[in-house]
Amino acid sequence: MAISIQPYTAEHISAVVAFNQRVAAGGIGAEFHFPESNIPYWLPKEDGRRIYQEYYLALEGRDVRGAFILKFQDFVFGQEALPIVYYHLPVSEGIVNKSYASVGVLMLRSALKMHPRLFALGMGGFDRPLPTMLKAMGWSLAAVPFHFRVHHPGNFLRQIAPLRQSAGRRALAGIAARTGAGWLGIKAFHWLRTQSPGPEIVAETVAKFGPWADNLWNQHASRYVMIGNRQSETLNVLYPVGKNFLCLKITRATEVLGWAVLLDTQMRNNKYFGNLRVGTIADAFAAPENSGAVIHAATQVLADRGVDLMLANHMHVAWGKAFQAAGYLRGPSNFLFAASKPLSEKIGAFEANSKQVFLMRGDGDGPVNL
Repeated sequence: MAISIQPYTAEHISAVVAFNQRVAAGGIGAEFHFPESNIPYWLPKEDGRRIYQEYYLALEGRDVRGAFILKFQDFVFGQEALPIVYYHLPVSEGIVNKSYASVGVLMLRSALKMHPRLFALGMGGFDRPLPTMLKAMGWSLAAVPFHFRVHHPGNFLRQIAPLRQSAGRRALAGIAARTGAGWLGIKAFHWLRTQSPGPEIVAETVAKFGPWADNLWNQHASRYVMIGNRQSETLNVLYPVGKNFLCLKITRATEVLGWAVLLDTQMRNNKYFGNLRVGTIADAFAAPENSGAVIHAATQVLADRGVDLMLANHMHVAWGKAFQAAGYLRGPSNFLFAASKPLSEKIGAFEANSKQVFLMRGDGDGPVNL
């Protein structure tokens, strides 16, 4: 029977449940199970809202053989604003049943036919199935740099997973943590890299984004090759009051320099971070020349809160230098940006211009797992 791509409606919920059960029986983790409600729990489509999600299913008769999510958001390319679509959580029964191996390609082609300017974000590394398929279909891919700064070296050395993947590494990390050698080395390294951000900067916690954020956006959005809409209306949808986001307004004297959205998360037996308390700079915005002040202020807030480790992903080269000036190190990144051919053509000269694209975790499915 032919497979068709259809919007996810309430009548399909039981078929999605059965699909998830088959995928789970094949050993696929819950993070790849598709939502068992046709109404998005995050970013449902509402009248007048420019940022929202839609769910689609690959149906064989009444049976679900695959599913994916599209997130719609306006992006700015210099002086031009265009709706761009994020292709997210494509899951196919082909991962557990080779009879449906072609479903993944069918879903991607259908999404491209509906919305040619697609992008994907995250994906876990270049060798994973989705990035491999995207590259084979002519998409342009680049890693979104990963930046981290250790605040409590002892906890870091005892908990961080890459240091504990072999007996030898565990022993060395344990010695470094117990003797203080690791503490001294890490602290010295960060101190030597950290540069002064200039005159006094103030980070103020805000409940909501207001006209001040819109003024900042209107002044500086066009200075990036590509950037997702960060007007106050969009930000208040992405980072609503009552969630665990810490939103900062960053100023110097009477000038608003930028803003940042932080997370302060106590991990519990996390496969990467163990039981570390992790501070994340999930999103931020400023003029490129003020990025250093914003990162410095956000870092100081996280340090004052007592996190063990601070981290962020950021694509733009000026912001990468800002993280370096704030004492961050750049680590290996499995957080990727992939642009369809039409989107890559819009960006232009992808290898060079992708370094001028503004992307953080807030541009995809949010700071999940953080």
